[in-house]
Amino acid sequence: MSKKLYQALKDKGNPKTVIDEGPFMCTTDEAWLGHGFYFWDTFEHLPHWWGKSKLNNSYIVCKAKCDFSTKECFDLVGEPEHMDLFGSIVEVMNEEGLLDESTTVAEVIYHLKDKLGIFHWKASRVIGVLSISPKLYSHYTFRMIFEVGHKSFLDYRPAIQICLYEKYALNFREYEIVYPQKYLTE
Repeated sequence: MSKKLYQALKDKGNPKTVIDEGPFMCTTDEAWLGHGFYFWDTFEHLPHWWGKSKLNNSYIVCKAKCDFSTKECFDLVGEPEHMDLFGSIVEVMNEEGLLDESTTVAEVIYHLKDKLGIFHWKASRVIGVLSISPKLYSHYTFRMIFEVGHKSFLDYRPAIQICLYEKYALNFREYEIVYPQKYLTE
């Protein structure tokens, strides 16, 4: 299945470099899924939220396509078997004393990849539950309650991220700038 992906980047006034060399890898220690090429899945409002909240409103949004497949993507959004595997690894890590309250998702993926050698996927996909504050960014949250008086809700445009571990994984293609207007070409 073909998917639209969006990458938000700090605007450094270099659109030609962005197109010629992009996408760009995230190598910070805070990378949720480990080092890789991070994209927002499908929803175009998400890179704008990221650009405004994390990049001080000075940002570029690039759009691309990929061919999504759970054979190539460790899907913690829509593939129950992948979620169950993740949960099983968390339980094993806990039994081995490798887990505490500061253990991150990236560390569990690292354990799957480098310690156990059973991570064959070229990408990962997750939802950052409550990553967008509805109080600070209400125009970027799309939630509807299930029942009056209860806190449960449907997030119908959630903050789904895909991290490609290789630049052209999932048949990544058609990388182009879509924002800001001043960088768009005819």
